[in-house]
Amino acid sequence: MAVAVLAALGIPASGIAASVAATATATAAATAAATATAAAATAATAAATVATVATVPAGETVPPLDLAGLAATLASLTPEQWAALPPELREELQAILGPAWVWGATVRLSAEWRDNVLLSPVSSTARALGRAQLESYLWRRPAGAWEWLGFLNGDVARLVERLPELAGEQEWFGHLEGRWTPRPGWKAVVTAQAYFQDQVLDLSATETERFVARMRVKGGRAGADLTVPLRGAWAWVAGGRAHRSDYVEFAEDFTEGEGSAALRWRVQRGEERSLETTLGWTERRRTHPDRNQYTAGGRPLPGTRLRFRIEEARLETKVVRGAWSGGVVLTTLLNRDLASGYFDYAERGVRLTLERATPRWRVTAEAGGTQSRYDVQTVGIGFDPPLRRRDYRELCLRVERVLNPRWTLFADAGEERSRENEAGGTYRARMLALGVARVWEPSSP
Repeated sequence: MAVAVLAALGIPASGIAASVAATATATAAATAAATATAAAATAATAAATVATVATVPAGETVPPLDLAGLAATLASLTPEQWAALPPELREELQAILGPAWVWGATVRLSAEWRDNVLLSPVSSTARALGRAQLESYLWRRPAGAWEWLGFLNGDVARLVERLPELAGEQEWFGHLEGRWTPRPGWKAVVTAQAYFQDQVLDLSATETERFVARMRVKGGRAGADLTVPLRGAWAWVAGGRAHRSDYVEFAEDFTEGEGSAALRWRVQRGEERSLETTLGWTERRRTHPDRNQYTAGGRPLPGTRLRFRIEEARLETKVVRGAWSGGVVLTTLLNRDLASGYFDYAERGVRLTLERATPRWRVTAEAGGTQSRYDVQTVGIGFDPPLRRRDYRELCLRVERVLNPRWTLFADAGEERSRENEAGGTYRARMLALGVARVWEPSSP
């Protein structure tokens, strides 16, 4: 069994034995120099890992290698310390750890049906669509205290029978991330993101006054987060971000600054049991350079600039137990327009997730919703019109059948519903989809 595992890793058993022996000799001879001392300690760790596999008798199960620990140990070496290791051992370790850059991608193709493709509040239009989705990543294994990660996601849909207003829609999202881990538990993360969205919405208030608008928006975000370990299973996370969003057809452009802080508690029992709870606070300051402030009665004030302060509290719990995992997210948000209060509202939200994953099947269910209540805005006419309110609900279910490491079949079903006492804000949309996913991973070429 050991020989088969080593062959799969591309490591000849004889080479390991020779490498272990060479490491012991090199370690004894290098204790006089500081660089060689560090190399010897690392060589001992590496040799122990390699020897664990090499000494397993034929027919017995090979214990799992701690590749993450080995990678972290090797990443802490300076170039001089790495050069002090025996050449044979360096070759064996490179074969175990693999290449410095790792990439992967998943492409999903699906046939989809929607009963309200424009999310229209007055006239639902059903259509069949073809959809292609991309999820890709590129990861740089840890080098010293640094680690790099990037991914690109895309979602493109086209109607089988196009509408006068709509032929399809698309979304793209890119993310770059650098992680610095100077010591266990401490972590600093810098991020940069870019996105683009192109879709068409029916904003009509009545059947006779139709208003269908194309909405294209592009933007970017950049920020950083710092994680500081506290006592026991506790950690403190703080961060900040800058955000800019540009709307092509509408005067909704904005710039935004964000600050956040969170307290996190996490416990883990092995690889299949964990519990994590995070309590966080986020504050955003948003400025719309092309929009005016409003009076409490709803009249624009020329020469002014609309600004918002958005405060959000978030409580999130994630649990993993074997094949089961789930989560609960509770949010409360306050939006203030820093003027008359015409756009002020309070929002509460909840999202539930539940997943069951086995080697062949994966079932994921999600449900969520928000409830928004405005402080000043009213709807309708009369002496005492009601305040504006909006309720939103969303349900989705995905079932996946894993055929092999490369191919997966999936089926999706979902519904979203918006109810608002303001004209044009109420709609319902349902969808069904069947598709196939192809995975490209280092382990499944």
